Amino acid sequence: MKKRVLISTVVAFVLLFAAIAAGLNAIFTVTHIRAEFSAFSAEGREEAHALREKLDTFLGKSSAFLDLDDLRDVVAEYPGFRLDSIEKKYPTTVRLSISERNETYAYAREGSGYAIIDEEGIYLYDKAENVNRAEGANILLEGFALTAEGAVTGEYFPELLAVSSAMEETLGSFRANVVYVRLVQDTANPRYDYFRIGMREGVVLDILNPADRPAEKTARALEAYLALSDEDRIFGFITVVDSPSTGELLPPDYSRESSLG
Repeated sequence: MKKRVLISTVVAFVLLFAAIAAGLNAIFTVTHIRAEFSAFSAEGREEAHALREKLDTFLGKSSAFLDLDDLRDVVAEYPGFRLDSIEKKYPTTVRLSISERNETYAYAREGSGYAIIDEEGIYLYDKAENVNRAEGANILLEGFALTAEGAVTGEYFPELLAVSSAMEETLGSFRANVVYVRLVQDTANPRYDYFRIGMREGVVLDILNPADRPAEKTARALEAYLALSDEDRIFGFITVVDSPSTGELLPPDYSRESSLG
């Protein structure tokens, strides 16, 4: 008799637990994936549509047991996008904010096209040609030895990003104004290494010793650039250098021919 009562009690608890679990599952079920996209290119808008469909496959999952890393992995399948935020809004909603990355640099790989890098220095993907997904071309990087995987690394790459930031602050857009950045290195003395920056109108900015105050030197070069007439911006060289003896930044020099070769 006691055994039957015990069994009946256990069965009752199991049924109760199952009923509670079923009720919770009904309440904590993902019924909305609120993905907000910021896409500016035609290719980006197409990828956003495909990505949204993949995210919708999580509808009907338990919000309580849903692993947000699974959604992060889906977004990561589209390297042209960045996941800005993700959160569960209990009991039924997951919110995501996703934005298209800005292709900015192109770095030639020997015999295999170009590694495309965004404005934050993140490797995105390879392309056969240097064509920006929005329009035009990306800034061509020459003379750099880079490791293009994830966050790009390499000598003088942090300094390049500092130059880019200074350009953005003054001109509003780095890629809109620059065609290429060439790293020229002096094997005898790194102090004479320099960035050669080809502006879209034709004038060139030479930033010497870019390991030292690259952003400040770029700001000085841009002051001289903005002071040029439209005619002078078509050709010539603006050179910014610091004094070898005092370290002081010397006034930018503009000339029709380069003293650096």
